[in-house]
Amino acid sequence: MQSVIFVREGFRVAGRHKRLVLVFWLVPLIPALVLGAMAASNLAPALGQSLFADRALDGDWFVVLMEFRSSRAYAFKPIIGIGVVAMAMLTLLLQVALSAGVVEVLLERDQRYPFALGVRKNFLRFFRTTILLVPATVVLLIGCRFLIIRGFSKLAEAQADGRLDILGFALAVVLFFILWAPLDLAADLSRIAAARHDERSMVRGFFRALGAVVRRPGLFVPMYLIFLLLPLLLHFVYYQLRSPWTPATVGAILALLVAQQTMMLIRAFFKLGFWSAEIAAYRGLDEPEFCRSKVKTRPVKEPVAETPEIQEVLEAP
Repeated sequence: MQSVIFVREGFRVAGRHKRLVLVFWLVPLIPALVLGAMAASNLAPALGQSLFADRALDGDWFVVLMEFRSSRAYAFKPIIGIGVVAMAMLTLLLQVALSAGVVEVLLERDQRYPFALGVRKNFLRFFRTTILLVPATVVLLIGCRFLIIRGFSKLAEAQADGRLDILGFALAVVLFFILWAPLDLAADLSRIAAARHDERSMVRGFFRALGAVVRRPGLFVPMYLIFLLLPLLLHFVYYQLRSPWTPATVGAILALLVAQQTMMLIRAFFKLGFWSAEIAAYRGLDEPEFCRSKVKTRPVKEPVAETPEIQEVLEAP
């Protein structure tokens, strides 16, 4: 299957750029550490070495959190509100800059400092595509929330059957990914085309790439399923190993931290491999100029070499 070939080629190329895996791992880690430090500054004075902390280590963290929310020491509202929004914006900008540099590196052209060059050349173009993708994603989320989940919730209430709530949520998730996957792929392909051909018409490129994705479901549907299922399988294996284990000592907590970050490193390698697979698929499409300008420049005609016969005609009286 062609999709599997492209994904395999993507992971092969990703294996040649191991430093990019570390970059993919560090980018989401930085905002998470900032949020964690903000939360720790609120939790540490209230919990410390208290009995509540012992209960949390024993596995009753949810009960402890609910009791903490009702106390006067609870001050998470700024963190959950402004803090999360600020970190989400920071993460978004970092991800755009990261993808701008990564695509340039994965194109593997003979350039010095390709990552820095890619960030400088591609950041604004990639960000314009993000401006298109984010509102479309929000509209899809709201539509699935109110049209499906809310409808099934009312039906479950009328039928007194909680299983309908679960069914509605599952259908909403499936419908969301069916509608969102072509948009996500089109955004990535248009970015790759812009970086490959140094083009700037990102809106036009997005819709051209979307048409290319929709016309080739046999190629892109299996590829996107692989993109979805591999991280889900990784998280499933992790939680199966993690769920029966409650860390209660410093050593166990450190071991859990190492296991979590190992999983994040594997996810970073997956993400780099997925970008490489999309570049391989783009090359399989013969590298179309999705983001070219509508106005085409006419090729300059080269002067015709004057043969002896033409020279005689020109010199004739």
